[in-house]
Amino acid sequence: MSVNTAKRLQIVDPHLHLWQLRAGHYHWLRPENAPYWQDKALLQQDYSVEALEPGPHFQLAGLVHIEAGFDNSAPQRELAWLAGQQIACPHRAVAFLDCSQPLKQLQVNLQRLLAFRPAGVRHIFEGDDERWLHTPQLEHIASMLAQHRLILEVQCQLATEKNVAKIAQLAEQFPDLALVINHAGLVQPEHFQAWQQASQILAAFPNIALKLSGFEMLHAGRYSLPDQTWQQRVFAAVLNHWQPSQLMLASNFPLCLFQGSYQHLWQRYYQLLTGLGLDASGWQQLSADTARQWYGLDVLS
Repeated sequence: MSVNTAKRLQIVDPHLHLWQLRAGHYHWLRPENAPYWQDKALLQQDYSVEALEPGPHFQLAGLVHIEAGFDNSAPQRELAWLAGQQIACPHRAVAFLDCSQPLKQLQVNLQRLLAFRPAGVRHIFEGDDERWLHTPQLEHIASMLAQHRLILEVQCQLATEKNVAKIAQLAEQFPDLALVINHAGLVQPEHFQAWQQASQILAAFPNIALKLSGFEMLHAGRYSLPDQTWQQRVFAAVLNHWQPSQLMLASNFPLCLFQGSYQHLWQRYYQLLTGLGLDASGWQQLSADTARQWYGLDVLS
C-alpha cells in the first residue's frame, strides 16, 4: 500500500518508548523476569530516536516518550536520561508515578519529577495493580495532578464496569484534570460490546482523550500479522462516539515491531482510516493535531 500524497504527512506520535539498557534498570525487559513473552528478545536491545523510520510518506513532527521502567524507585532518572538524548523534533515525556506509595512519599516523588517538566504521569492499572485505580488516595493524586496541569495516563481494561465508573468519576470531579486512555482501553474481541459501551460513556467527557495503539498486545509478545479487519472495527466504533479532538493515533514503539515496521504501522493506519471515509483534515487531527494539543507540543513547535 502506498500513501497517495504529493508531500509527506506530518505525524506526532504520542505513545512510544525509548531506552538504553545499560543506563537503567528495565526489570521487565530482562529474560528472567515477567512478562515471559515468546519473542521478548526483540525488545532486549537499545531503541533510540534514530530507530523511528516513518518512511518517505510521513514526517515525524513530534513525539511523547512514555515511561518504560527505567528506574521505578527513582523515576526522575528516566527524565534526566531523556533530557540527554538528541531528539530533533518537539517532544515531551510521561513519567512513572507509583500510585501505591504512601501519599507523603508520592508527593516527594512528584516534586522531583516536576523539575523536568513532564507532560504527565503513568501507573499501569493492570493485573494486581488495577486495585490502585480504586483507592481513595487516587483522588488526592488526581487533585495534585490537576493543580500542576499534568496528564494522568490511564492504562486499564475499559471493558470492566468499575474501571469505567472510576474514570468517569475522576473526569467529573476534576474537570481540570486531563485523562488519556492508553491503547484504546485494551480492547479485546471477546469483550467488544462492553468496551464499546464504556467508550461511549467516556467520550462524553471533554477532559478525556483516547489513544489508538497497542493492537499488537493482543498477541502477548509474539510476532503476528496485523488484523486489519479488527483494527478497522475499533476505529469505526471510536469515530462514531468520540470527537476527533479527543482521538490520537500512536505507535507503542518498539512493541509495534511485533507486527511489522514503524513505517508500515502508519501506512496501515492511513489506509484503514481513509477507508472509513476520514478526510485529510480528520487524518491531520488524529495523526498529529490532537497529540500536539493535549501534550503541549503546539507550544514547542
